[in-house]
Amino acid sequence: MNNTTLNEKAKIALGVSSFIGIWSLLLYQLSITWETNEQYTHGFLVPFLCLFLLLKSDFTTPHAKGFAYRKKVLLSFIIGIPLILSIFPIWLIRGANSDWRLINVALYIIILVLSILHLAFSQKQDVNIRRLLFPLLFFLVAIPWPLATDLQLTQWLQEKISSIIVDILLLLEHEASLQGTVIDVGIFGKVGIDQACSGINGLQASLVVSLFLGAYYSFPLLHRLLLVFGGLLIALFFNLNRAFCLSFIKVKGKGHYIDESLFSIGDYALPNLHDLVGLIETGFIFLTILLLARLSKGGLFLTTLGTAPSNWRNLCCAPPLGLSIFSLIVTISSVIGAEFHYAKNEKAMVSLPKLVLDLEDSEILSSQQEISSQIQAQLHYEHARSIQWQDQFRSRWNPFGYLEINQNKEYWQAFEANWESGGACTAVLSTHSPESCLPLTGLTQVSPLAGQDPALIPVKVADQEILFEAYEFTRNYRKLFVFRCFWPKKIASGQPNLFPRGGYSFDGRVSSALEGRRNVGGTMLALALANVDSPQTAINKLQALSNQRLSFENKKAK
Repeated sequence: MNNTTLNEKAKIALGVSSFIGIWSLLLYQLSITWETNEQYTHGFLVPFLCLFLLLKSDFTTPHAKGFAYRKKVLLSFIIGIPLILSIFPIWLIRGANSDWRLINVALYIIILVLSILHLAFSQKQDVNIRRLLFPLLFFLVAIPWPLATDLQLTQWLQEKISSIIVDILLLLEHEASLQGTVIDVGIFGKVGIDQACSGINGLQASLVVSLFLGAYYSFPLLHRLLLVFGGLLIALFFNLNRAFCLSFIKVKGKGHYIDESLFSIGDYALPNLHDLVGLIETGFIFLTILLLARLSKGGLFLTTLGTAPSNWRNLCCAPPLGLSIFSLIVTISSVIGAEFHYAKNEKAMVSLPKLVLDLEDSEILSSQQEISSQIQAQLHYEHARSIQWQDQFRSRWNPFGYLEINQNKEYWQAFEANWESGGACTAVLSTHSPESCLPLTGLTQVSPLAGQDPALIPVKVADQEILFEAYEFTRNYRKLFVFRCFWPKKIASGQPNLFPRGGYSFDGRVSSALEGRRNVGGTMLALALANVDSPQTAINKLQALSNQRLSFENKKAK
């Protein structure tokens, strides 16, 4: 009897451990996106909501006729072993492609099926799979959408929201025009409809809230679908109001309140108006959907999942010992083996000094630019800055008595982003290429032509040669020249610093994993020069800038 009890306890301990182990892989992978992408910050809350739904669900059916125990064990091995074995190659590919959203989906499907196999051995009773599915499928709201779909939907929403706001401002007899997704309000400047104001964040929040409340109030399927649809409409309505309010404040000449803290007390500063209105919008979305769900439920005394008892025995799964042990071994080996594979390859690489852009000069006027949350979400960088500068003799005085950059004269703008070793894949930079981003601001690309690679411009910095990609854009007969490079922390001996390409193809991603090429860290530097007459003039000025303002950190210290 004691041996039987001990064996059962061992099964439960190893079963729960292997269950936690496979979920830890998925949570670690997704935490990168949850931390860097405002659109998916709700992901940190979703595992707790799933746990709540699992504890409150009654998915055991003690009197139902199910599989015989031996058949269930056999089926768990037939399905479980191939899925567990697939964890290693997926985790290996993930090492070089942590930004690849297909990895998230593949890991989730594997872990979903393995979780069902684990929970099927709960409490020695048969399990109603249909009741078990929703708590596990609810986790889908925390998994990032395919990147192309995500970007297309965000950009479409940005275009529609900005277009509607311009029409409203014109109806109110205010000066307003649209340049891509940027609203020009004349002397008061421009308003950018970034990712947060596009409504995509509100849509994500409404999905989480409406799906959870549908389960919490035990609505039938049709009512849950109607609640989700109503939540989406509510999110779009409040987001449009938010974007219009911010634009209207800009039109009234109070635009500085949008990006500056309203007031501070000691070390505490109130969030700026943009962020504050965003928090208010999220609160209104939640409260309105909650009110809608509560009214739909009706009744004075409600029966909800909150009133149901929490059954922790739901998680006491006891799958066959062999399956649990095999799962733990493969999970741990996948993490250690993948790290060893990449570390071995990186030992043969040459370390490069850090590239530095120095703008500390009393003869130039510089202006720090805000980096949109959409760019932050795409690039997953550790540190970044966007800055404009101009020789002071070209600058102008504004009506308030401050010196400002004269947009009609020659000026520079730089975007610099830094990555540490590991983390997001360098191929993610393809989503922030000039040809994909600048046309959204109303610019037309002149070179390179569609389907062609950009020209490479060699620039000498100290004793190192850096290759910059060259682009040319135009708008209203004015030209903008963009030069960008990626300078890694480590590089294969004799290899030039070519910008990462081909990483977003399936073959490219798999090849980078097999060859042990993950993100080794580095700096992406994009330099834009406005209002010069020709490509050769722009190249000459790039060379001059590299001599004056580019250096390497360790060499500079000497």
